[in-house]
Amino acid sequence: MKLIEKIDRHEVLRRWAIGEVYSEFFNPLYEFGRDETMKMLLSGSRYLEREAIDMVLEFKQNLVDSISLYVKWYRAILEINKSDLDMVYTLQLPGWEKNTDGSFLVADAARNINEMPDMDARISGIYQSLKDRDVKLQGITLLAVDKIGPYVAVEGTGRLTSIYMAQQLNNLDLIQDNQVEVALGLY
Repeated sequence: MKLIEKIDRHEVLRRWAIGEVYSEFFNPLYEFGRDETMKMLLSGSRYLEREAIDMVLEFKQNLVDSISLYVKWYRAILEINKSDLDMVYTLQLPGWEKNTDGSFLVADAARNINEMPDMDARISGIYQSLKDRDVKLQGITLLAVDKIGPYVAVEGTGRLTSIYMAQQLNNLDLIQDNQVEVALGLY
């Protein structure tokens, strides 16, 4: 993992919200659509960005609130190689427990879903979108004790699982320069 620059929590949440706007879970409160919400998130106005962040992440607020305010955040580069991806864990949620056979490793989820695509239709859909080059990679958020890992994916686990399936299991070259910019939080 290569650290690019230190960022604040607001920037992490803004990036996270941008990733969510493109997901199938985007269901904004009020009448804002994707385009209007993206304009707010990209406006450069902290007030408008905060309003959009609050709308987009409303249903993930408990997860957001569970992340310590003392985490130091960075823009970072995750190398898309087996050694780095094998150190990425999912959150300990029932769906990921099933997908990983209890290991909570993204690599195990990728192997299992690659062998049985019906196991998780959402991940299979993200994988197909990745193959169609129609996946936005911004907003992937990882937590770790230090930059060498291991890492826990708090946002973007489906995209990371799909990337593992494509790059490591199916030898597809879909990720430019074999790296993805992430937000990395260090405790």
